[in-house]
Amino acid sequence: MGGINAQDFINELIFCLNEKDIVKAKALLQFASDANVDVQVQKMALAELSKGPENVVFPLLEYLTKIEISNPEIQESLYELILDKAYGNTSLVIEYIINNEKKTRIQFIRAAGDLFLDETIPALIQVVQGEADPDIITPAIRSLAVFRTPEHLEIFSSFITHSSPDVIRAAIFAIGAIANPQAADTLVSFLCKDETINKLVVQALAEKQELYDLEQITLLLSSPVTIIRDTAIDELINMGKKATPLLTKAFQNAEADYMVHLVTTLGYISDQAAIPAIMDIINTQPKDANIRQAAYEAMERIPSPRTAICLVQGLQDPEESVRMSAARAIDKNLSKPLVAGLKNIIRDKSPEAVSTVGALIDTDATNIFSFIIGEDAFKELAITHITEKAAPSVRKAFLKNMASIGQVEFAKEIAAKITGAAQTEKASSVKIVVVDDSKMMLKLYQNKLSLLGLACETYHRPEDAVKRILTEKPDLVITDLNMPNISGLELTMEIRRKFTRTDLPILMITTQSDFVEEKGGDVDVSQALLKKSGINTILHKPFSDDAFKDSVSQLLPT
Repeated sequence: MGGINAQDFINELIFCLNEKDIVKAKALLQFASDANVDVQVQKMALAELSKGPENVVFPLLEYLTKIEISNPEIQESLYELILDKAYGNTSLVIEYIINNEKKTRIQFIRAAGDLFLDETIPALIQVVQGEADPDIITPAIRSLAVFRTPEHLEIFSSFITHSSPDVIRAAIFAIGAIANPQAADTLVSFLCKDETINKLVVQALAEKQELYDLEQITLLLSSPVTIIRDTAIDELINMGKKATPLLTKAFQNAEADYMVHLVTTLGYISDQAAIPAIMDIINTQPKDANIRQAAYEAMERIPSPRTAICLVQGLQDPEESVRMSAARAIDKNLSKPLVAGLKNIIRDKSPEAVSTVGALIDTDATNIFSFIIGEDAFKELAITHITEKAAPSVRKAFLKNMASIGQVEFAKEIAAKITGAAQTEKASSVKIVVVDDSKMMLKLYQNKLSLLGLACETYHRPEDAVKRILTEKPDLVITDLNMPNISGLELTMEIRRKFTRTDLPILMITTQSDFVEEKGGDVDVSQALLKKSGINTILHKPFSDDAFKDSVSQLLPT
């Protein structure tokens, strides 16, 4: 207490308030700092001030903002009292905003916005346009933003190139708060090479939830810039079902890459209302394999047993990744008509039946096996696939599944037919980490690496993969580019903080043309862009087994 008697202090403060003696009260309150009284006395002082007349208390609160008070609870109580007493004292609020010490000005600038005191707008504009200190400009912009005045658009826009990141952020969200299309268009015009600005622009568009702004975010899914595209995807996913009609409407005349992101985003939102639009894609079978794969993956995330029978056609797709995506979707959408359809396909042992059984086994479609294991044709085709085509990891998983559903003898029969090198998966000292938000793609990579005699650790959450990679360095990282929350580029940036391109190679797999450049009519991967991003090699989907093998072999140590 620094020698000050607490009760005497409070009694004297009460006397000053009753006598409306502001001068003596200020002289007394200079002892309300941390150095003189404890938190409990500070609380008691604020309690008495809250009872006093506004014309007396308000100048005292302004004085208290200059005193050293470090306790967050006391600071918040003081600010709440300022808000309580500010009504009816707008002229003093304006005075304190314009002419006072920095700490005090910031408090009253905040109050002007929190209380929507429109009489303070000229003073706030004066601060924004006349101050040089970012600590003052930033709260002034935020307070001015609450009025959502279109006439302030030009003022806010002038700060987009400011040296302070906090000022830039405040200006971007201030523009985002203005409810007209011009503000949204202005934000979009700020998209540039600066990743931080790009991310803030998309977040500001999403925050307002205006239709025009949301349409602009949807359009950004077609952006060639990864951070813009991925931030837009994240915001639309966070928006949930409200985004569904915007995304399905954008299907019209969408180019391949754009369509992939529209469908993928719908899958993550998991809204039943999107099923008809996605099923239209499946039924029309677009030429681009990446669109077909995205559609089946979306249906895996949006269960719909009533439409599941339409998914069977995907098991005959010429692309392995599409077949596996269809198999996973089927496994999550089982229905009696679907099971009956699969049995009919399998029974004739045609090439279509071979493809169907192979896709189900390679995908580890565990739910469906219980329903079709009674078919002799399935057992026959399964034995052939397991012994002649399947990767070691697939064989191991299938035998385990058969045992788990009571097919122990069948598992033993298959195991007896696997001989020599094919019997067990070779142990490899090579450590590979694979990261993809698609569990189907993780399974595909695991199978392909297994065929190369390599094992891997798989992660469908990039944040989990980062921890593993930085703790124990693998020999190779294989990652998807477009993933929610943390993109492949952001994952790469985290890895490169510790390991160089030589220390730890990264193979990026994508449907996008982000790293492609055109020279003299020829389109090729830009090595300069790869180096700048920290990536060693890019592999575009869909890819062949040979292309995958070559990419992995080139990056692994000899």
